[in-house]
Amino acid sequence: MRKSTLICLLWIAFQAQSQNVTLYGISPSYSQMGKFNSKLGYNINVMSAINAVSQTVEKKYFPAGHTHLLLHGLLVYQFNKKLSVGGGYAFGRHNIFGLRENENRLIGQVTYQHKLGKFVITHRGRFEWRQPTNLQTKITSQADIGRYQVWVTYPLYDPEKQKQGFYLSASNEAFLYFKGATNGPVSSRNGSILSENWMHVGGGYNAGRTRAELGYCFQGLVRNKAQDYRFFNLLQINIYHTINWNDVQFWWYM
Repeated sequence: MRKSTLICLLWIAFQAQSQNVTLYGISPSYSQMGKFNSKLGYNINVMSAINAVSQTVEKKYFPAGHTHLLLHGLLVYQFNKKLSVGGGYAFGRHNIFGLRENENRLIGQVTYQHKLGKFVITHRGRFEWRQPTNLQTKITSQADIGRYQVWVTYPLYDPEKQKQGFYLSASNEAFLYFKGATNGPVSSRNGSILSENWMHVGGGYNAGRTRAELGYCFQGLVRNKAQDYRFFNLLQINIYHTINWNDVQFWWYM
């Protein structure tokens, strides 16, 4: 038997044995950034994910509905135009097809941004200590997760001449599960240190202090110890808003 034929048969056998789940949904998010002074600022983000299509896979029912809500707040210290560090707290509410979990997170991150021609490239390394609580069993567990994201933005206008215009963006984020939770599906390692990966492509309009973006996000993760996958295809709707608090205070005290 030829080697290529054997590989093909093994792939078909793997696909036949696997119970991968492919979902389709919508993920709206809002992010607000502001500065208290020239160095210290903050970031508040609210993100949601909704499974839009009900389906049955291997006699298991996956209903449509809201699956994730995540709120986080960070304090950010900017060393210079390229380098910043941040830390903060996040809270998540998860509904994994009927199994509900709440999750507390402590976050630390480093961000580095540079240019390559007209491309703006942002690198973000993040460590998260997570504490999910299974609301069915009332059992709490812990997880240690590292995340690395590279984000590329390409303006379709000349930033030297104007501050507004359309742009394109793409990113990839890999999740390293150093320690996974053991009380349920949320933040579970499931036998693989690289248990999750997100890819994003999209575009939007930069209006100055507000950016609106529409994109596609593909999320893949190992969903159980049998190494079955969950693939989430999401239509992303993102709003980014920046506040200059000096301007707000000036208006307030007039």
